[in-house]
Amino acid sequence: MEIEKAELGKHTENFELQNLSEAKVTNVKLDGTDMLAVDDNFCTAETGDHISCQTSTEVKEAPVTSVSKMDTFCHQIVDDVKLGVIQTDNSQPPIKTGDNSDVVLGNVLDTVHPTEELEEVDLNEPDSFPLRRVDCGVVAIDKEQAEGGEDFELRRSHSESTLVGSEGTRTPVLEESCIFGEEEDNFVLTALFCATEDGNFAGIKRLLSMTSLDINISNRHGETALHRAASGGHVEVVKLLQSNGMNLNVTDQHGDNAVYWAARQGHVEVVKYLKEQGVSVDQQNKSGESALHVAARYGHSHVVQYLCEAGANVDLQDELGETALHSAAWHGFSIICTYLCNAGCQLDVQNKDGEVPIHNAAGRGYLECVKVLLNTGARLDLYDKRGSSALHWACRRHHTAIAMQLVQAGCPLDVVDETGESAIHAAAHEGLFSVVQAMCAYGCDVNIISKNSLTALHSAAKGGYLEIVRCLLLAGADPDVPNKDGVIAEILALAQGHSEIADLLIRMKPVFLEHMIPWDYSDTSQFYFEKFRLDRRVNFINQLVPTRHPLKRIKLKVFGSSGVGKTTLISSLKCGYITGFFRRRITSTSAMLAKSHWHQNHHRSHVNGLQRHRSLPSQLSYEVRHDHYTKGIDVQLANISVAGDLSIWEFSGYEPYYMLYDNFIGDINCVHTVLFSLADPPDIRRAQVAYWLNFIRARIQPLEPIGHCGKQANLAKIVLIATHADRAMCFKNSRGEFVNAEALSLLNEMRQRFWLDFDISESMFVLDANSAMSNDMKAFRHYLADLKMSTIQHLPTTLGFTDAMVAQLPSWRRSSSSFPVLSWQQFVEYARAKVNPLASEEHLKTLIQQLQLMGEVIYLETDSEQDLVILSPKWLCHDVIGGLLSHDRIVHTRPTGCYTVDDFQMMFPEADALDLLQVLQAVEMCVQCENDGDIEYEFPCLNFVETLRGLWESDSTLTSYGGVRLQSEVPMQLKHIFPKVQVQLRRSIQSENQDPDNDLYQWYHGSKFCCGLMEGMITLEDFDAIDIKVRGPSDSGSTLYYFLDDLVSLVEQVFIDACPGLFIERQLLSSAQLQRHSLPVHAYSNTVLLKQQLLGELEVTYNGTKERFFDVLCLHSEEVEASLTLGIDLHVSALSLHTRRHLSSLLDIHDHMGRDWCLLAVNMGMTDALPRLDSSQDESESKTDKVLQKWSKEAGSTIGQLILKLQELGRQDAVDVLLYTAPAYRVSPLEEQSQDGLEGAGTQGYNSTNTVSDLSR
Repeated sequence: MEIEKAELGKHTENFELQNLSEAKVTNVKLDGTDMLAVDDNFCTAETGDHISCQTSTEVKEAPVTSVSKMDTFCHQIVDDVKLGVIQTDNSQPPIKTGDNSDVVLGNVLDTVHPTEELEEVDLNEPDSFPLRRVDCGVVAIDKEQAEGGEDFELRRSHSESTLVGSEGTRTPVLEESCIFGEEEDNFVLTALFCATEDGNFAGIKRLLSMTSLDINISNRHGETALHRAASGGHVEVVKLLQSNGMNLNVTDQHGDNAVYWAARQGHVEVVKYLKEQGVSVDQQNKSGESALHVAARYGHSHVVQYLCEAGANVDLQDELGETALHSAAWHGFSIICTYLCNAGCQLDVQNKDGEVPIHNAAGRGYLECVKVLLNTGARLDLYDKRGSSALHWACRRHHTAIAMQLVQAGCPLDVVDETGESAIHAAAHEGLFSVVQAMCAYGCDVNIISKNSLTALHSAAKGGYLEIVRCLLLAGADPDVPNKDGVIAEILALAQGHSEIADLLIRMKPVFLEHMIPWDYSDTSQFYFEKFRLDRRVNFINQLVPTRHPLKRIKLKVFGSSGVGKTTLISSLKCGYITGFFRRRITSTSAMLAKSHWHQNHHRSHVNGLQRHRSLPSQLSYEVRHDHYTKGIDVQLANISVAGDLSIWEFSGYEPYYMLYDNFIGDINCVHTVLFSLADPPDIRRAQVAYWLNFIRARIQPLEPIGHCGKQANLAKIVLIATHADRAMCFKNSRGEFVNAEALSLLNEMRQRFWLDFDISESMFVLDANSAMSNDMKAFRHYLADLKMSTIQHLPTTLGFTDAMVAQLPSWRRSSSSFPVLSWQQFVEYARAKVNPLASEEHLKTLIQQLQLMGEVIYLETDSEQDLVILSPKWLCHDVIGGLLSHDRIVHTRPTGCYTVDDFQMMFPEADALDLLQVLQAVEMCVQCENDGDIEYEFPCLNFVETLRGLWESDSTLTSYGGVRLQSEVPMQLKHIFPKVQVQLRRSIQSENQDPDNDLYQWYHGSKFCCGLMEGMITLEDFDAIDIKVRGPSDSGSTLYYFLDDLVSLVEQVFIDACPGLFIERQLLSSAQLQRHSLPVHAYSNTVLLKQQLLGELEVTYNGTKERFFDVLCLHSEEVEASLTLGIDLHVSALSLHTRRHLSSLLDIHDHMGRDWCLLAVNMGMTDALPRLDSSQDESESKTDKVLQKWSKEAGSTIGQLILKLQELGRQDAVDVLLYTAPAYRVSPLEEQSQDGLEGAGTQGYNSTNTVSDLSR
């Protein structure tokens, strides 16, 4: 490798150094770490190695690690050494770097490499720039010699050493030891030192037997053989030297004893031995350092741990006033900090610069060290010589996480340093928005003026930090404070070109208005004008302060099949006392006319309307029961007598709309009503109510923690309403309210069935929906008022900002009635421009959440960069979706469900087609596709193409088959989500970069995906299951498996997004039957697969035909089989939330035979934990789930072991739950493979449960 410059610190390759006599150097430059460039023949060039031969352009880099002795004759050729280059030699005393511009080659420098800020460094440590202290000798040449490029050769004789330049110039070496190691006084001493360094036990014994050498002899630096042995970590050598009379307390000329030398190199065994022999571990050298100092500085945590346990003085200070804790914090050794703190060291010792250890850790950016010091009780009200706190240091060095930690720990915020600046000045200057926000939230003074007459607002405005300016203004910063030149923040922003900040500051200025006041209040014909000052900034701030007022409005969602009276009920609720008297007669007459009119139209639809669709094998009904059915979701803002303001969302009972309802269901902070008609037979009523409760439950995300018996902490509120009480000839009670025993029985049945998932009202409301002023209707209004009050009590109070936005929304809707949609960025800009310019991102997030809870807007996440805000929910839900999937539209739609932009523009001429299609893509109703080079938009929900024959006929080239069936635990749920599966399939093929080998063909309730030589088919079977089948060549086993797994993951992800509360069982299709094209194809259930595993039989059987479990699952792939983990061997942490809730519902309930969670814990060996678990009366957490969580920390806590323990208890019901819901297998590469496969496209849903868009649901 050819490099022009070899910079210290840029380490590229290591080689093993074979010859210490020479190395080639081109250009060595100080860069803060001990790196040295050498050629290909060498590896680790140790400090003090000979640098000889010619210069070379082919160099490698290797670290300088230690000091090595020099031979008698050595040379050094320097090509271009810059001022400040360091060659270490541990024989030299510590020196301080500083400013020295005239240096002679060979001098021992007191100052090296002038810098603006000099800090401590050790050459054996990385990240040691800039410098404050180096523990080494120094060789440097002056600037003129360096720039001249003259070569210098070191020539040494017995009398002197001289550096000879290439042009004949000579420079005497003033301190030879600065360039290389000491030539030993005699051969025997040299040999002894070499042997002790190498741990040559036999060689040392031989030397001692050959001569009468004084074992305690030292070289000119005071170093003895003991120092070398300790540095090498040779305990046996130390013992040998001791046995031959070595003084173990000897020190070198720096005052370092053998303990210090061993601690510096991390040899704890040597330190232990010397301590046992009485050598002091607290001896300080001439610099005041002890062994603990050097061990902490070099990061030898095991040495530090031993020294602390051995009773070393942890509070010794060196000549700079620093303790070992300073060194550990400075270098970021959090473990060493922990050892020292646990040993009781003082946390608040200040060095000569006034710094305590937490200053060092905060300034250097070591968060873990800061946490250790804070947790141990480090004081935050200590300041260095400049008056800076730890928070000052963290902000100046841009260490945001540390600054946040210090703010939360209570670091003083308003302390100023010697320049008069507080920490918020530094944070604002560096653009640390989160830190500024936190400090403002903790009440810092934002108007502190520094000695330069600057506030934090000046710094933020000048730096162009808009969000910080906004935050400071909100915290009360005065925008009119001038600096020392009389310039305010607004002018500073303009001068730097930050016009947006300047505009914001201008809007903070007060305005003067005129108020008309009459001269005489008895005669208002004469008046005068009085001017008054309006401080807009104060008004803006007050808007963003939470009020004590609850939300004014929540959603009332109305569900029920078509014809049960939803619209009539809502109309009656909205009636006042006067209009209610006239409603009964009018609605009764209109109802009779509507019924007659529907029968006529219904007959015509049989003849002309939906004959094509009825021929399809589908249970999805496209019939309408009357002409005036609700289209989509009718959204109304209404004021209900007694109940007050409500946003009423009436969900149509027309089935084609159901596929989109998951976009608008899921929020539990509302009231859900489910209507059924007493005019229908009892079995129809029961089926309808159960269907809608399952429908709602499937679309609500279950959350942790699991409550008692698996109950959710905050349950959705449900009210059941029976209509057509007049037709059912119901009796009235003493209060004049309808009663019906069958309706009450149905209510009790549903309460018992869904008590873990819903808070179902104890009252059954039986009423005539046409009677607006009946006692039943009045009772329902009062109940709505109570539900509304109990709901809003658990919600955050409103902002004045929210009220101002609610007042603004109607004008926005009117101005964009044809397309009331804004991108999120447009919404933010409008909100700040029209309502409040100080609103931060957090305020806007709170705003959009509250607006959605009130039913004012809908927030949609999109695949593009900008999410969407729908200003008029009725426009999207009723006008657009309701019109597009209406009965009339479906009757006349094209069978393929594909439209060009022009086609769509004709359908909705009032809005831009592309903009509207973007909205429909966000709700996963359509997807862009290409058809013969033309861009079209595919609507799978409008695709009525029938299955083509021959799509899955036998093919001799495709002999490997596999498949999975996804089965819903609740009937009639999957069919409404299947169009979204087809949308995601189309998106997935588009994400494959239009690979020509990929092709997707879709029809009504089916899709075929071709990927190279592999084929996959996804079909809706019996409307409660989805079959995913794949096939490929015989040698495509592992590839085919992952192709299948990607398809399955895509479909499962769609259901996780749309129906997070619905459990989907994964079953394996018989590969043998798939290969034979037998119908129907048998699917091995999860229960069967796990039972076979428990029995140790890895074969499955159907109709006498046996198949290997691995063949069915792994598709004959040995690679997949090797990565497979059986379900019984999976850790219990693999159990889903659904499974854990079911187990809790069974085992939390006290069993009369004791076979509950308590006995399960005993069987698991957790008897000691029982008193703590049993004493807790908190029902917010399931005891069964807590037992499982504790057991999961033990080895061997697998699903198989859990099943066996439950069988021992005799709880077959819990065993059945595990067999049905626990995973039957896992293939380890699955997660890795899916990141790049189809699953990535499948996760692009709008309704992630962690996003603000959930509140629209």
